[in-house]
Amino acid sequence: MIYTVEKAILVTNQLKKFKDSYAFMVAGQFANIDFWMNEVMSGLKAIDEHNMRFEKMYKAQKKWTEEKNVKVPDYCSICNGICELSNKHYIKPELPKNSAKKEKIDSRKELINASYYFLVRCFKLELLDENLFREYCHCIGTSIDPNDFY
Repeated sequence: MIYTVEKAILVTNQLKKFKDSYAFMVAGQFANIDFWMNEVMSGLKAIDEHNMRFEKMYKAQKKWTEEKNVKVPDYCSICNGICELSNKHYIKPELPKNSAKKEKIDSRKELINASYYFLVRCFKLELLDENLFREYCHCIGTSIDPNDFY
């Protein structure tokens, strides 16, 4: 799993705990709401910019391996050593694959949802007024369910 997704999952799991915690615990976490919202925004930014960072990494690795004519041992899946049966003991390294699209989409959605439910809980406990609640929801890019005002 990529770091970007792991980071989002970590913050998501923390926020999910606050949704069902005792009110006094939520009040304690609300005292650090700026920290938590910064964590959420940082996680969303990391997910949103992942493809750009991946492309830079990919191009840098490709350039390096081509310029330096880098070769790595051809490994044997049986003994986990250099493959003695291969006619090529050293081969070009495999470049990374950007294969975490679904995980990024899912972790982004879960992070926003967990943030929203934490904000709803803070609003219902009267830790947040409606304007600040709306502002935080806008920051994380989510709409508001009108039923959550009652």
